[in-house]
Amino acid sequence: MTVPLASNVRTSAWPGETGATGVTGSSAFFPHEPDHIIAIKHGGETTEENLALSCLDCNRFKGSDVSSIDPVTGQLAPLFNPRSQTWSDHFKLDGGRIIALTDIGRVTERLLKLNLAERVKVRETLAKTGRYPSQ
Repeated sequence: MTVPLASNVRTSAWPGETGATGVTGSSAFFPHEPDHIIAIKHGGETTEENLALSCLDCNRFKGSDVSSIDPVTGQLAPLFNPRSQTWSDHFKLDGGRIIALTDIGRVTERLLKLNLAERVKVRETLAKTGRYPSQ
């Protein structure tokens, strides 16, 4: 479902925001798109507080999910929310790999498939050219 964004939401929803891949929207190499953190079908609204920039892969892998089962604890855990959580509390970089530090990090890394070989290679290449954080 395509929902038009109000002009104030289009321009203010993501300056400097860090998504699940650790890239800020303003410095992203690949195209990003707005993603509803809580999907409309789950009662989420198209507001600044409920939108985040997401790369195409992350947005497709996430779909309308808001949580998943943590592979370590077997418990339900929410996905990382770039609006209310700090990336470095849940993840760290190891070269091109994103290492999960918490249950939130683990379910996000697994569901969004952050460490697929081709995604790791892209991050390593971008880091070498200064387009991606090295740590």
